[in-house]
Amino acid sequence: MASLLFYQAPTALDRNQHKNLKLNPQNSLGFTKEANSIPVAGFEFFQTSRDFPILFVKNSKEEFMPIAVISFKEKGHDLGERWEDVYIPAFVRRYPFALGDNGVVVIDTDAPHLQEKEGKALFDDKGEATDDLKGVVKFLEQVDRGFKGTVEFSKALAEKDLFETFTGSVKFANTTIKLEHLYAINEKKLHEVLDEKECFEWFNKGWLGWAHAHLHSLSSLAQVA
Repeated sequence: MASLLFYQAPTALDRNQHKNLKLNPQNSLGFTKEANSIPVAGFEFFQTSRDFPILFVKNSKEEFMPIAVISFKEKGHDLGERWEDVYIPAFVRRYPFALGDNGVVVIDTDAPHLQEKEGKALFDDKGEATDDLKGVVKFLEQVDRGFKGTVEFSKALAEKDLFETFTGSVKFANTTIKLEHLYAINEKKLHEVLDEKECFEWFNKGWLGWAHAHLHSLSSLAQVA
């Protein structure tokens, strides 16, 4: 799944070691302050596209992955700590929890969301997961499935050679920022290379909708600027 961005001290959640931990939700998204983009999954492309452009980047394995561009700064963003009136991606909402590749729940032990004094208990007196923790795990599993499905989607796009380098620039009063190392779906090729059977399969998987939501999102470039 996507990397553990934001996590300063990722640790596997342990019912013995963390038996007294409580979840105290925070209104602040200050942990995102140094990010200028956020990984997003296909199931949230529609919501994301209303506020942020969705583009693709290559990871260390040269695999394509979608991101929401939230800022054109080299580092950080101007959304503040509350991200008011914009969509908050699942990748952000899951913090300070995550699901490891082996299905183990991971927590950031440095997160202020987790403490022993105040909040909702993660484990009961018998060491069993509380309903609150079960709800968190259910959400993590949904997000994990979403990202795995997005990996499949991105691989299918690459196999069909549907990516093209995204070129563009954003002009400000005193500077112009050139957008680099970004990729987008070639809409013309998308409509040409898929045969009838593939179109039906991609439609059933939601991939055609995801592709068009991505293309629609590019109009949000000016909004972010």
